[in-house]
Amino acid sequence: MKIQNKSYISLIIWILALIVIGSIIGSLTKPEISTWYSTLNRSTLTPPNYVFPIAWTILYGVIGACGWLIWRAPFFDNLKLIKLLYVVQLILNWSWTPLFFHYHLTGFSLMILSFMDIIVGILMLLAHPKVKTVSLLMIPYLLWILFASYLNFYIWWYN
Repeated sequence: MKIQNKSYISLIIWILALIVIGSIIGSLTKPEISTWYSTLNRSTLTPPNYVFPIAWTILYGVIGACGWLIWRAPFFDNLKLIKLLYVVQLILNWSWTPLFFHYHLTGFSLMILSFMDIIVGILMLLAHPKVKTVSLLMIPYLLWILFASYLNFYIWWYN
C-alpha cells in the first residue's frame, strides 16, 4: 500500500511541476498580450485569450502524467528514445513562449512548433506498442499544438 501511495504522490508531483512551470512561463507573456499580441492580424479561429491558460493547464497536467508513465515504464527497446523525445518536446514547448511573445520571432517560433508537432507524433508512435496510455493521452496535446501551428503560421504570414 505504501508503494502505491508513493506512486500517486510522484504522479501528483509530475503534474503539478509541469503546471507550475507552464504557469510561470505563461505569466511572463501577460505584458505582451495587451500590447504587441493585441495589435497582430490573427485568424478568425483564434480563441479568446482566456481559453489559453485553461487549455494549457489541462495540457500540462496531461503532459506531466505522460512523463510519469514514461519514466515508470519497464525497459523496452525504444524507451530511451521516447524519454529523449519527451524531454526535447518539453524544452521546445517551454522555449516557444518567450521566443514568440517576448522576442516576437514569429517565424522561428513556427519552426519550433513544427518540430514539436513532429516530435510529439513520433513519440506517440513509438510509445503506442508499449505505453499505449501515453499515446492516447498525447492526442489532445498533438491536436492543440497542430492548431497552435496554424495560428502561429497565420500571424507570421499576415504580419
